[in-house]
Amino acid sequence: MNRLVFHILSGDAFFAGVALLVVAVLLQTKSAPRWRRAATWFALGGLIAIGVSATALPTWAYALMLCPLAVGRCARFFGGRSTWATAAGVATLVTLALIEAPHHVLPALRPTPTRQVAIIGDSITAGYGADDAATKWPAILRDRHGVDVEDLSRMGATAASAATRLRENPVDAAVVLVEIGGNDMLGKTTPAAFEAALDALLAALRRPGRQIVMFELPLPPLHERFGRIQRQLAARHGVSLIPKRVLLSVIEGSDATVDSLHLTQRGHDRMAAFVWAILAPAMPTPIAPPVSSPT
Repeated sequence: MNRLVFHILSGDAFFAGVALLVVAVLLQTKSAPRWRRAATWFALGGLIAIGVSATALPTWAYALMLCPLAVGRCARFFGGRSTWATAAGVATLVTLALIEAPHHVLPALRPTPTRQVAIIGDSITAGYGADDAATKWPAILRDRHGVDVEDLSRMGATAASAATRLRENPVDAAVVLVEIGGNDMLGKTTPAAFEAALDALLAALRRPGRQIVMFELPLPPLHERFGRIQRQLAARHGVSLIPKRVLLSVIEGSDATVDSLHLTQRGHDRMAAFVWAILAPAMPTPIAPPVSSPT
């Protein structure tokens, strides 16, 4: 995967855009025309970077990003000192970056009494059909780490079909990992239908003591509404989100996919390694079988 594409889809472009806006706000205090022109270019670059990052912030947060630029220009237009506007603008932008930052941190799971994990996923987990002979990453977790896996992943799964399958096949694991939504976002599912289906799925999974973790969707530009829905429902149901850079780090690897999305054996190995790094703190140490003394 191209590094620029990774920078955009992972959401890192948001922080680069905020940094460019901070520079633009600072340059607005300069009186020389060349600095004001530079401020315009920095502001334009920052707004583009933030826009293409499709960061799932609320709409009001996007509107708030424009205020430091507008206030600074108004202060200069009326001939006032812009020191207060500069300080307020920088503080606003830094605050918005801090609001977004926790969504780029791996979740920390609590220890559980059993080594059981349920996985609900689509073809990134289940594979892409009969021609896919790779050992899938849920099976790698089972064979390599001794995890008891309940695998409800299916090729072509959507949030709605996963919710239906869960009603037919309830899971007992204390940890549930959800990798779903890509087919909704890239298919014909409307945001409203996705929200209803994902809400039903997470509500059905929710139970006291259970930990639910969900992969955040890497969002192409103009698809931030799907990300907002994920974040809002995750907060409502107590679900921890796995930063979207984790999934991107898997599929960007050399020979990790067959079509830039579906995993090869190398990709499944990478996915299992990333997932295990998240799950390991929750898994109790397996009890070694007793060693019989020689007679």
